[in-house]
Amino acid sequence: MGDEALGPGGPPILLSAGCLFHLPLKLIARIGREAGFAGMELIMNSPKLTPQAGLEKINEILPIRSLHAPFRDWAAWGGHLNSWKATTALANSLPQADHITMHPPGSKLANMIQNRWFEKAVDLPLLLDAKGRIRFSLENMPWAEGSPFGRDPLDRLTAQCRDKNVGLTFDVCHMGVSGRDVLHAIDKVPVDLLYNVHFSDAVGFTEHLTPGAGALPLDDFLKRLGKRGYDRYITLELEPSAFPDDIDRTIEVLVRLRQDMETQLQLGRGA
Repeated sequence: MGDEALGPGGPPILLSAGCLFHLPLKLIARIGREAGFAGMELIMNSPKLTPQAGLEKINEILPIRSLHAPFRDWAAWGGHLNSWKATTALANSLPQADHITMHPPGSKLANMIQNRWFEKAVDLPLLLDAKGRIRFSLENMPWAEGSPFGRDPLDRLTAQCRDKNVGLTFDVCHMGVSGRDVLHAIDKVPVDLLYNVHFSDAVGFTEHLTPGAGALPLDDFLKRLGKRGYDRYITLELEPSAFPDDIDRTIEVLVRLRQDMETQLQLGRGA
């Protein structure tokens, strides 16, 4: 996965394109490169993002290492399954892309009927025609507290990942707004199943805040990852409002955030 700033064994830190989605993709890539990120997680927000879209030049500025499959307006791709297939086709075409994060289809009855294919799928990489290097992961979404007699949603999700031959993207702020202890939750995820971490803060029901602006124990969370030897992706995923309007100051903010993340991971690795 590359020669990142943390050195051998350290997790590459990616910049989600969603952090700055109001800017041109080429500028996002330049900002990420100058801020020292190892790569980008590209948000599939348009059917125009295809293998023919000329993303090679973006990839030369900042490698597109991970893609985030569409999470709304699936009809624009002809349905949920087609949106995942389009994301996979694009990942197959990008030489340094090796991971795709996906939101599981919703659990409402209408969604379940429309997405029977997902319930039946036992090997999503095979179904989606992925090249061998491409790994997939399902992301935990915000969960309402369910019945105390029901199965824990995180246990259900990890079992679903196993059943469908994919990994897990652990979204810290989604877990936080679900009222869960994020340290306890990450300890429950087998390290071999953890492919990506979406990193941001949260307080109450407000998500994707700058680390330190919310209430989550993010320093301890990163130390926990470092101690466990986690070496796959960590993706900074903030709202654009977290950044100043000035490009140079945005780069300064991103450098500080990346360095702070690296410091905590290194402290964990040395524990």
